[in-house]
Amino acid sequence: MSIDVKVYDNGDHTCLIWLPSDGKPVPECRGFTIQRTLNVAGKTTEAYLHGFVGFSDDDKLDPAAPWKFALQRFMWWDYGVKPGDVVQYSVIPVVGPDKDHLQLSTADASALTAPMTISGEASPNVSAFFNKGIVSAQWVSRVLASLGKKPKIADLIADTTPPGNALRNALSGLLRPQILALLDDVKKNGGEIYAALYELNDPELIAALKSLGKKCHLVLANGAFKPPANDENKAVRAELRSIVDLHDRIVSGNHFAHNKFVVFCDAKGAPQRVLSGSTNWTMTGLCTQANNGIIVNDPDLAADFLAEWNLVKDAGNAYPPSLAKANSTSKTFNVDGGRITQWFAPTSAGQDLDYARTLINGAKQGILFLFFNPGVFVPADKPEEKWTLLQNILFRHHQGTANFDGGLYIRGVVNQEIANLTTDSTSKPAAKPSTHAALDPSSGTPVTLFSGGNQPPQHLGYESMVPKNIKDVFHDWATEILGAGVHIHSKVVVIDPFGEHPVVMTGSHNLGYKASTANDDNLMIVEGNAPLAAAYAANIIAIYQAYRWNAYVEAHRQDPKVWHGLVDNDSWQSGYLTGNDLAEIQFWFGSHQGVAGATATPQPPSAVPAHDPSANVAPPAPKPVHKPVRGKAAAARKKSAAKSKAAEKTSTKKAATKRKAPAKKKKAAKKKAAKKSAKKSAKKSAKKKR
Repeated sequence: MSIDVKVYDNGDHTCLIWLPSDGKPVPECRGFTIQRTLNVAGKTTEAYLHGFVGFSDDDKLDPAAPWKFALQRFMWWDYGVKPGDVVQYSVIPVVGPDKDHLQLSTADASALTAPMTISGEASPNVSAFFNKGIVSAQWVSRVLASLGKKPKIADLIADTTPPGNALRNALSGLLRPQILALLDDVKKNGGEIYAALYELNDPELIAALKSLGKKCHLVLANGAFKPPANDENKAVRAELRSIVDLHDRIVSGNHFAHNKFVVFCDAKGAPQRVLSGSTNWTMTGLCTQANNGIIVNDPDLAADFLAEWNLVKDAGNAYPPSLAKANSTSKTFNVDGGRITQWFAPTSAGQDLDYARTLINGAKQGILFLFFNPGVFVPADKPEEKWTLLQNILFRHHQGTANFDGGLYIRGVVNQEIANLTTDSTSKPAAKPSTHAALDPSSGTPVTLFSGGNQPPQHLGYESMVPKNIKDVFHDWATEILGAGVHIHSKVVVIDPFGEHPVVMTGSHNLGYKASTANDDNLMIVEGNAPLAAAYAANIIAIYQAYRWNAYVEAHRQDPKVWHGLVDNDSWQSGYLTGNDLAEIQFWFGSHQGVAGATATPQPPSAVPAHDPSANVAPPAPKPVHKPVRGKAAAARKKSAAKSKAAEKTSTKKAATKRKAPAKKKKAAKKKAAKKSAKKSAKKSAKKKR
């Protein structure tokens, strides 16, 4: 018996998945440890990646044998790597008759994976970078403790000088330094930039724009405007007016000038590359919201973005029909063996979403996603072109629909603003939930986890947004973070990342009809770039699992009957190696197969080799079980049925209450906020949520 392993890299971390090669439980296995061989600048070190709990609450980690805190699961993440590092892994069973007589079963360990160089570069001309903007994490509490003070989050993420900038640097991940490096490179080479930005307040990014002088051509919008100024960027606009080549875009009504892209040109003014993605150029956008940036080195694509920049500039503060007409068709560019279809909004009738739906409806293996403010679901009897893409994804699991595939793997996280809860109250009543209220993210708390489209999603409680270990010491964070309302700001859909036709969709676009037809937005759809799809998939599942674990811990912190440590026998493996959990692991191995008869649009196979040194490992023998996956942890499985019923009952009750008495719903929502300070902060922070 041996262990088969897959490793995926996205520059920020690696994601490991493993299975026994014979598909059977390992006898006397109390878990696994991961031996990491790390080469940094020619110096090689070895270490064990281990869990953070023992077999009881009283167990303490032994520094000489950290592997005894074994991993009782088949997926793990390594955040101890950085770009340029060369890493290899071996997964080793930890075995023994009981917890007091453990040893490493090296004979059954996986072979050392091939050397992998950590990089955000998915292919020669396409790179993706992510921040670490999820503050509800253990590592955040450790960094806070190291600072030796109890600061406000606003002060921490604004501090740009050491040692005070430690948390800012950590939370912004690779995203902030990469943006700064791009701007610095343009300055050194005498180039210029053309930027279209929705929000701007980050001190480092503002300084970098200033350093370019008139070679910085900036269309600056008015952000999430509200009276009396109707300009969120009023102060920085005045600051930059005489320094850069500034063009105002002060929109009104139902519109948002929501772009966040930059075109980088050489010294001759010729476009060379483009930066797009979800990241607003703000302190919160870099540090306290999950965001992404995608960089493509392609002069033709960059020229397409520059043409859009000029259209937006020429539109001034208006939305002339010519703008939507120009954006209602797209161009396609061949880059690194794949193809990029670039859409801009506003369109005349949601043509960008129509294109995206075709790919979603053709998914064969799985779909992963992150959404911010996708909007309230449209009733099923309304035209599909008005649906959000989230609705299209979830309806792939609805039996009787044209594109039904019950075996499709679906995982995702949605951050939905909720009227009067995460936004300022207005005289306009909140939109009523659709008849599919159980799935509609606007009917619950701000962050929602989706594990398929045919069961109620998990609406996270506020305890999961700021875990207890942070609140106990840094109590002011609860008010600041809960009030902000924005935790997931990425807008990403990944389709069949390990299949023949992987797809990544990202940009500033919130992926709903309003964004498509009323806002300035962009949507980049990359097809056929397997390593890019794997990088985004790894980012999504890490965020999903982080929130899922937080929710479980907070829900059962005081319950002595639920999981509080490792299982002292080998039965914990059984749930993972059969049924839904096995199907999930096999999806990550690339061996998942969709249900026969699912509609799919024929597409050419990927021409970009996957960034996966373990690709030659044979997938496990057992066939996938085509049922929706409910989760991984054995303890979580025991309570999943009860939780689903409770969630369904709660969602139904909420929907009925909202239909009968909107005023009561608003009152209930306010009670859930729990603290008056959180409500007050929510009002102050509402303008930062787009």
